[in-house]
Amino acid sequence: MRIVKRFLSVVLALAWLCYAAACVARAEYDMNQPQNLDPSHLFAESALLVDQDSGETLFSKDSRVRMYPASTTKIMTLLLALESGIPLQEQVTIPAEAGDVPEGSSVIPVKPGDVTSFADLLYGFMLSSGNDGANAVAVLVDGSIEAFVAHMNRRAGEIGCQGTHYVNAHGYQDSEHYTTAQDLALISLTAMQNPDFRKIVAAPRWTMNIRRDGKDVQTEIVSRNSLLQSGEKYYYPDCTGIKTGHHNKAGWCFVGSAERDGKRVICVVLKCAEEMSKWYDAARLFEYGFTRYAPVALGSLLEQCRDRFDAVQVEDARQDDPQGGRLALALTDVSGGEQAMQLVSGSQLALSAAVDRVAAGIRVTLTDPLRAPVTQGDAVGTLSLELEGFAPVTATLTATRTVEAQPVATPESVPEPTEVVRTPEPVTQAPNRASGRGSGLAILVILILLMSASAIAVVAALKREQRRRARTRRRRPPRRGEPQTRTRRGGGR
Repeated sequence: MRIVKRFLSVVLALAWLCYAAACVARAEYDMNQPQNLDPSHLFAESALLVDQDSGETLFSKDSRVRMYPASTTKIMTLLLALESGIPLQEQVTIPAEAGDVPEGSSVIPVKPGDVTSFADLLYGFMLSSGNDGANAVAVLVDGSIEAFVAHMNRRAGEIGCQGTHYVNAHGYQDSEHYTTAQDLALISLTAMQNPDFRKIVAAPRWTMNIRRDGKDVQTEIVSRNSLLQSGEKYYYPDCTGIKTGHHNKAGWCFVGSAERDGKRVICVVLKCAEEMSKWYDAARLFEYGFTRYAPVALGSLLEQCRDRFDAVQVEDARQDDPQGGRLALALTDVSGGEQAMQLVSGSQLALSAAVDRVAAGIRVTLTDPLRAPVTQGDAVGTLSLELEGFAPVTATLTATRTVEAQPVATPESVPEPTEVVRTPEPVTQAPNRASGRGSGLAILVILILLMSASAIAVVAALKREQRRRARTRRRRPPRRGEPQTRTRRGGGR
């Protein structure tokens, strides 16, 4: 027995030394130098920090290890509720399944048969982490808890989660209900794109209006996110959400978001041994993240979106225009372009995400119609940019070169030809039959006249030939043996 006691004493001593060493390691964290954050400075067994705009990982500690999510599960439940299409103002009746929750569950509370708006139900279950409200949402959205859970797993796959599996809508402990910090970040990145989601998770409190047993009941709900509670010990003024979680096997968990001067980050903290530890870890991750950003002017980002306004086609340009009438445009008189977007330093991924975000907000208006001639420097349109969190940006679009117009032919500009050769145009219509008969008759008459003239000419030629031969015979002397004939003149002797 004495040996056993000594052994236990040694084990306890070693455990205490390990705990003390861990505390010393964590104590090395210097809040004045948040950029030096190390995984050993965090209490959580698994943690992750990402840029909310690009999703780029800024800090990781065993973020792909399978963990229990506890009530951070409700992030997916709320996302599917908002994606369901049920109007927030619609009055809904709490189904019987809301009362079927495990013993010891956190509740709103709501009871089967209560009537409230869908918005009140979503605020109520999310802020209070009510398992009864999560079950109610599941049935209202998909008709049954089983169908909703299948929906959750399907949506997780669509988002890109590779280590997540759900068996319920609220996160109560089950060995087959698990996730990773990486997957929780992916789900949160998707959910935070929904403005209604952002409003709900950022609310420090909410008043639910419930119609119960014919009476109006108001229930005050306070968010379990201590970082949102002004005046409390762990209040973090830059926090914008999202969800807490806890049970014995999951430990203390938190998925949080924060924004400062345009820098937006999301952290995941899983399996802390004490509740306060998750608040310390979240704050340390947030502060570290904010050191990773640098400002980039909106005007610079606009220049990288030139494919949205780079070139236009000018009508009536000269046929020999070297660029075929295509006109590149320049940004001038930019107003508001000095505003800066905070981007992760040196991150091409963050830069690409910012360019895409700016490009989506661009609106271009061009002169209609845009016709030549256009002179270099002419204003040919305007550009406007509207982004959430920024004042509007405007600019003038100007021509970067001169585009001459195609010359218009005029009588003065066309030289008179020295000789005009007229070529009859082909007949495209069927000829008139009457005119055809007239033409044929005229041709026949002409042929007859020509033939008559030819015959008269032949006869005249023959007669001339006969007279010539007759004269010739009278003049030549008679041939030998040919009888002589005399021609009497004047009546003879």
